[in-house]
Amino acid sequence: MKRFFTLVLATLVSGVLLVALAPSGRQLDSLWLFLAYLVPFVLAAETIAALDPQWLRRWRLPEVIGVVTFTAVFCGFVPRMFDRVIAADFDGFYALVRILAPLLILAFALHQRLGGSPAATVRRISYASILVMLSGLEDLSFWLWRGQPVPQRWDWADHMTVRLGHVASRTEAYVFIAVHLALALAVLCWPARRPSRPGPSADSSSARHDAARAGS
Repeated sequence: MKRFFTLVLATLVSGVLLVALAPSGRQLDSLWLFLAYLVPFVLAAETIAALDPQWLRRWRLPEVIGVVTFTAVFCGFVPRMFDRVIAADFDGFYALVRILAPLLILAFALHQRLGGSPAATVRRISYASILVMLSGLEDLSFWLWRGQPVPQRWDWADHMTVRLGHVASRTEAYVFIAVHLALALAVLCWPARRPSRPGPSADSSSARHDAARAGS
């Protein structure tokens, strides 16, 4: 429990610092800012992995959290994104997308944890998904869905530019995407760590609780 609450505090502090550092989704213009965006996500993923599902399996809280998650997206992000489209504010729209995407990843991971998935599953979902997000696959899909030629220079892809140190060419972007997708696949295939010694754990306790409930 101590580790969980420590991670919760660290996640909240890092989120507040990020808002102070990059208000209104500032353009990604440095590697340090890129890393600053990742810190709250990593801490939140570890917080979810450390969560004991038994704490929230009362009063139908998993169902409540599911509805609250949908409501937050539908009534929080969707109207603001429509507003930015009507105002022709692409930067504001994209800033919301950049916030929404990792939050959805964490929501998927949280519901897996609440459903009884082990901590290792939460980590694989979280880190494989963020690698897909950072790969640039979405940028490539944008041009493919529009049926237009992929540009030779990816000068809009800040998440590539800050890591490569220069604007990516089309070939570099393809390699960049392929490497990230390969890493995401490696994360998904990473074997679950076996405990060094037998003993009760949050996941095993959860399994015993479900078995006892099913037999009653």
